[in-house]
Amino acid sequence: MALAHYCEDNILVIPNDLFGLRDIKPVLFNVESSIFYKDLESDLVNIEFHTRVPCILYLQAGHEVITTSENQSIEIGPGEVLYLPKGLNLHSDYFHVGKGLNAFLLFIGSDVLAKFLSVGEVPSAKKLNEDAIVKLKASRAVQRYFTAFETIYNSLDNPSHLLEIKLLEILHLLDINDGGQLRASLLAVQKGGLKRNIKRIMDQYAISNLSAKQLAVLSGRSLSTFNREFKALYGTTPKQWLIDRRIEHAHELLSTEQWSVTDTAIKVGYSNVSHFIAAFKKKYAKTPYEIKQQT
Repeated sequence: MALAHYCEDNILVIPNDLFGLRDIKPVLFNVESSIFYKDLESDLVNIEFHTRVPCILYLQAGHEVITTSENQSIEIGPGEVLYLPKGLNLHSDYFHVGKGLNAFLLFIGSDVLAKFLSVGEVPSAKKLNEDAIVKLKASRAVQRYFTAFETIYNSLDNPSHLLEIKLLEILHLLDINDGGQLRASLLAVQKGGLKRNIKRIMDQYAISNLSAKQLAVLSGRSLSTFNREFKALYGTTPKQWLIDRRIEHAHELLSTEQWSVTDTAIKVGYSNVSHFIAAFKKKYAKTPYEIKQQT
């Protein structure tokens, strides 16, 4: 199955769900750690994924935008590295630039992580951030590491006894020039939070019968936190925002499609037609029936 097809109905849990996808090849892997090569043939947008294991992404070709649950966007291009802590829910948009989109995904198991952190300087406490996403420009040594890796290992049948060596090698190469950012993030306790991007969720579920409370659960937040963060993003409450979007969509359906008032109410999430008519009239000063008569 292709990555795009799988993600139509699923949140991608990485690395677990990467096995068996035809445009993502497992190169080296064991029980905890793994290295994958991603070769996409077309643009791929709005892919939601959850990091179960700390991940290092190296982009060879193309352009990728990672969006966090706090709606922070991080753009990466060829020759750049991104470290993603475990336990994050993120969205990814992949875009071709010239040659397409090719990337390596490296997942750091606890055994490799422990060996890496057992040597080298310990970062100061103020640098530790369990949710920190670290973006790095790949040094020449790091670029050569991936060039050699592709040349040698892509043609081999999972020599997994070399996996730990290769992961430790890249961790130390990255650690040389990044001022301790990667080491600090790896050392920090990984909470494994499940917060999802509010804007993406609202775009997906605006026209549905889900309540603000149900959307809060989907976002991985308490209702009070969801309401607070939502108002900071939109300047209004989730309840009012949902009413406005659903009534606006109803107006569009009644104006351009052959929908009955009852069917329209159900389509935009109202089980009670009288409540729908009242909300519609409050917004447009006309009933749905009057709008239909104008078409």
